[in-house]
Amino acid sequence: MDLKELCFKLSDISATSGDETGFSHELIKLLNEYMPCKIDNVGNVLGSSEKGDFHILLDAHIDQVGLVVRGIDSKGFLLVDKIGSLDIRALTGAEVIVHGKEDLFGVVCSVPPHLQSGDSGGELNLKSMAIDIGLSAEEAKKAVSIGDRVTMRNFSNQLLNNCISGSALDNRAGVVAIFGALDILKDKLHNVKLSVLFSVQEEVGCRGAGCGAFALMPDCAIVVDVGFGDDVYTDKSQTISLGGGPSIGIAPILSKALSDELVSIAKNEDIPYQHDVMSRTTGTNADTITVVGSGVPTLLLSVPLRYMHTANEVVNIDDIENTSKLIAEFVLKKEAELNA
Repeated sequence: MDLKELCFKLSDISATSGDETGFSHELIKLLNEYMPCKIDNVGNVLGSSEKGDFHILLDAHIDQVGLVVRGIDSKGFLLVDKIGSLDIRALTGAEVIVHGKEDLFGVVCSVPPHLQSGDSGGELNLKSMAIDIGLSAEEAKKAVSIGDRVTMRNFSNQLLNNCISGSALDNRAGVVAIFGALDILKDKLHNVKLSVLFSVQEEVGCRGAGCGAFALMPDCAIVVDVGFGDDVYTDKSQTISLGGGPSIGIAPILSKALSDELVSIAKNEDIPYQHDVMSRTTGTNADTITVVGSGVPTLLLSVPLRYMHTANEVVNIDDIENTSKLIAEFVLKKEAELNA
């Protein structure tokens, strides 16, 4: 499987929180090659292999941050609000796609520096922003409805050193890593039951993961998401390095025993890895899955990602491939233990 091409393909599909249906149907086509699957009541994609003596769940959220139309003013400009924690610093003058009756190109309005008042240099505020789609108010109201979603226009690109950029790599990188693991594991499992949860609404409170994990009730879970990648501006103690391998999460809510086991596997299989230490919760689906039912021992693997929640997030394909390998080796170890 070409994970880079899959990243490019999936990052081009819009799936803001609460509006993931189109993406869910695309994932059904891909996941059906590995296991029977379905879309549940909230839009999660759930798949499971045949019954086994130990049940492992792989989770990655499929939604992305974006905007929602909250009004159309008298000049035809679209008034918007955030879906999730979109970085609004990157919005001024940005190109966007308005998903109205048909997809429309738009530009986020930007007042030229020459016309700004003396106090215009303060913190950006969405209440003072709008989107220009080039239509009058009457025309805009025919093409766009209140509640329509807006996403950053995607420019997926190949960078040097096996890095790529895209507008939805949080968390398409995690989705791709799971597909990479499924490809490695294909036809190799007989005693392990493997389930996949491609969950919705993570960016607005990890909502889909709770529903999906409750339906599946695994013995343990691996959540795959992205983590704060290092860049020129960040404190290195609070970030993980692109190209350094996946980060194995350490947090009170995560299973220490399973995390230690994952570290041991990485060392034995010579798979590069890092650590991301969190003092309380993780801000990911792991927080929700670990308390489902009577409790699910949970691991967190994070793919390093730069410029989170902007139009040009950056990941290294090597990190995604090594995440796939580490997941697969963990599952294969459980399979071997059950065969012993």
